[in-house]
Amino acid sequence: MLKYGYTLRVNEKSDVYSFGVILMELVSGKRPIEPEFGDNKDIVCWVLSNLKNTERVLRMVDSSIPEPLKEDVVKVLKIAILSTQKQPELRPTMRAVVQVLEDADPCKLVSVVVSREG
Repeated sequence: MLKYGYTLRVNEKSDVYSFGVILMELVSGKRPIEPEFGDNKDIVCWVLSNLKNTERVLRMVDSSIPEPLKEDVVKVLKIAILSTQKQPELRPTMRAVVQVLEDADPCKLVSVVVSREG
């Protein structure tokens, strides 16, 4: 999100970055900036710092997401990580992100979102 302010250029790769941040928010239940991330740290830094082992990755997943869906949610998190790479040329295209999300079958996750709103 802060990428726009530094470059003043908005393009597909910056859109992919922003979408990756949103995916991280959905997976973790966290906002882009939280006090628990530390000074000058955002959700992207927090996620990257928690990739050391499977247990830490699973602890990042929002606790309201049922256990049977966590494997699918981790797939979404992987897409978010690819989408927020520092070098824009390494980020996937939005078309590729959509394809991977469709392959991950996110329709199973809709019930989680609906139940949180209701």
